[in-house]
Amino acid sequence: MNVHRLLKQSVKQIFLMCAAGIAAVTILAGCGGGSSSVPNPNPGGTPGSSRVAGTITDINGAPIVGAQVSINGQSTTSSQEGAFAFSAVSVPANVNSAIDTVTASKTISGRPWTGQNVVEILNTDTNTPNVNITMSDVSTQSAISGQVTDSNGNPLSGARVFAAPGPVNNSSGSGQYFTNLSSFSAYTDQNGNYNLPALPTLTASGLPSSQQSYTVTASFAGYINKSVSGVGLTPGNTAPINFPLTISSSPALPAVSDFSVITFTIPTTSTRAVDNHQYQQAYKNIQNYVIGKLHLSGHRSVELSKTTLHYRGSRSAPAGSFVESDLFWDYLPAYNLLGFDILRSDGDNTHFFTEALLRDPLGDRFADQDPALTPGSIYFYSVAPLDTINFPANGTEGPTVTPMQVSPLPPLTLVSPSSGQMVGSQPTLTWTPISSAGEYTVLIYNQFPDYQSDTNGVIPVISQNLGSASFTPSAPLASGAYYWSILAQYIPPSSSPTVGYSYSVSQIGSFVVP
Repeated sequence: MNVHRLLKQSVKQIFLMCAAGIAAVTILAGCGGGSSSVPNPNPGGTPGSSRVAGTITDINGAPIVGAQVSINGQSTTSSQEGAFAFSAVSVPANVNSAIDTVTASKTISGRPWTGQNVVEILNTDTNTPNVNITMSDVSTQSAISGQVTDSNGNPLSGARVFAAPGPVNNSSGSGQYFTNLSSFSAYTDQNGNYNLPALPTLTASGLPSSQQSYTVTASFAGYINKSVSGVGLTPGNTAPINFPLTISSSPALPAVSDFSVITFTIPTTSTRAVDNHQYQQAYKNIQNYVIGKLHLSGHRSVELSKTTLHYRGSRSAPAGSFVESDLFWDYLPAYNLLGFDILRSDGDNTHFFTEALLRDPLGDRFADQDPALTPGSIYFYSVAPLDTINFPANGTEGPTVTPMQVSPLPPLTLVSPSSGQMVGSQPTLTWTPISSAGEYTVLIYNQFPDYQSDTNGVIPVISQNLGSASFTPSAPLASGAYYWSILAQYIPPSSSPTVGYSYSVSQIGSFVVP
């Protein structure tokens, strides 16, 4: 299908400068380089400041509470959900981006745990979210280090090196994806050297054997990627992996496979019962519950710190709600893969524009959180791989995947019982129906449904699909406090393979059985 892309000229210039092999300290944001102390060619630029936020977890995704998190001389502590935030991390004048390392540490059961990752902060970007740090017991950690060079042995400064556990086979066995929240990443210095420290030794992580090794990829625009899979690490040791990258005729990139899109309409209102961040975590838990039911939960989101976004509109969704579209595809083991071009068309299947450029060859998931996404509107999404050699010098990239169509559902409102109400042991729950929803799922929890209980979040004690807008439990509930939420869902018919799923999540209500 001929998908029209409206790529901004500034983005093309970024990739063209990368392809020219400019050194790390002179690369514009988006190439995977930079330094907060050495100016790039941006004379007369002004200092910048960005809010940097993310999550601290173990290798299995469980949040780590109370970790000491540091970046560029600032420190904070991770919250009950493992979240952290720095309100203002500076980017010096005369540079378009700064590369900083975020570190985390905590003593757990008398043993030191640490973790770290690299983040690129754009001078003009006031918000740098989704920076994920994986912590592990220091005694079980290992490292990967080496040098990235060209075919003549000359060091490549500003090359990016990524490492991630896996990949593993998808549910059908036809493709693969990565499972960690984020890849571990590093940039090469002026001598082409890189170091990936504090890596969890996967044989000690509790992960299944299929996930107990790493894939490591070196990437530099203008060169063919090089990957090494099945990298097993032992505690206390550093695995030496050197990457000689070559310039050659670029092999044709294939289209991504197993592409799917899900939209969620999510409330943003909070109550005095719990703080707003806990509510955000609860809605994310419900989203993850749905994604798990669709066998897509293993896919790893690309950090926004490795993403160039191009939102075009202003917010038009109903007040008190926002829409998120989640895109999934399988790992693409191509040697000339720079990243991915996320494409969206609003209202038709013709006028596509670049929603985001993902600078991560191990990426296999993207969340579109454009404030302009609106319930009832129609959107088409596609993905194209970016070529390390040819993109965008001659306007080529890999083939686009067949677009998927989605239409976000309207907000869903609970009716009764009112929040905190005392009810009988078999209360009747009601909500306002949505005409475009084909089915509802009632979720009842015996504790607030966030991430505090275990790796997978709080599991509902009742999860039942319904065709009507009311529900009464078939058996009496035990005494205690309960929380509940409703999922309205549009499930596309099997005859429409290019139409995605749509969900609307209600507020989280509560009631008490005396």
